[in-house]
Amino acid sequence: MNVGYLVFRADSLTYTVAKAVTWAGGDVHVWVVDPDHESRSPDRIQARLYATPRVMLNPATEKLLPPHLDRLIVQMFPRPPECLRDLDRLAVRAERITLVSAGDRSKPWREALRLQRMEIARLSRHRAKLDCVVYKDGFHVWDLFRPLKPRRVVGFDVHSQFLHDAEYYDAIHALDWEPGRVRRLRANFLGSQDPAPRKRILDSVRALFDSPANVPPAASPHKLMYWHEFSDASPAALGPRQFVDVLSDSDFTLCPLGYSLVTHRPMEALLRGSIPVLSDRELDLYDIGLRDGVNCIAVPDGHWPQAIERLGRFDESQLFKMRMNVYKMHGEVLAYPASAARMRARLGLLEPAHDRTR
Repeated sequence: MNVGYLVFRADSLTYTVAKAVTWAGGDVHVWVVDPDHESRSPDRIQARLYATPRVMLNPATEKLLPPHLDRLIVQMFPRPPECLRDLDRLAVRAERITLVSAGDRSKPWREALRLQRMEIARLSRHRAKLDCVVYKDGFHVWDLFRPLKPRRVVGFDVHSQFLHDAEYYDAIHALDWEPGRVRRLRANFLGSQDPAPRKRILDSVRALFDSPANVPPAASPHKLMYWHEFSDASPAALGPRQFVDVLSDSDFTLCPLGYSLVTHRPMEALLRGSIPVLSDRELDLYDIGLRDGVNCIAVPDGHWPQAIERLGRFDESQLFKMRMNVYKMHGEVLAYPASAARMRARLGLLEPAHDRTR
């Protein structure tokens, strides 16, 4: 399977999709439009793509492309007009096209429609090949692609470090936790305070984590809250092993939105048996059957402090039931071969006769 992947600049979604494709034995040719791509030192994502077998991270030169592409994936963000500049050069080689629309739910409805009109106009000459439209941050109820194509979310997975490094992959994916084990921590937040919308959420709940005296009344009052916050300007993330340990020892993990509505944290938390706490408007973005009170905690807009108080009211029997629900998700949803296969299906990629396992 030869897959072309048109991007302005490779990012975390690029890596996540490319990894899912190569896991099934496909080749991914990432066509980078950014004119400064070759002059800059590779960032972490680019370095990991360079080091991933079966991924070719190409500058804009046709000599490095195969003559035939089974599918072309067009990732519109973050620079839609520039990305579309080289569309025709790749589309003529492709049998089918998947569009990752920039007109998703992260944009106000009118702005999303404006971007979709541009996409439709530019893709019109290739519309016979366009058979799949996906969205990183979900879709509005009504948009221009609703009557034209089936709409899906891309889905998301763990941070690239937990896919790229074998030791960290094994640490986060190991099904070595027991639903009935009592955990030491009630809840955690691990991550950057940026961007501003996330910081507003954190500002509303930070005090509840400051000291044991501020922990909401709980069925297990001895449990602690764990807070590790930093900024993009002064990054100080936990090391991967410590990060996994905190998730593994927490009943709940806070997963506020970041630069996108979809984030790595819910998948990471679930893999370690920690129940994700996220906005009720983001449950569908992961396409894994998240349901409030069953395998996650859904937070209405502006109600994060009340959600933290709610966490304190869960007793161990309720936590056991929720963790058991998460445990049952592992084989068909959370385990990487399954999550990668589901992502390939959403992207319109046919499954080969055999899949790779680790």
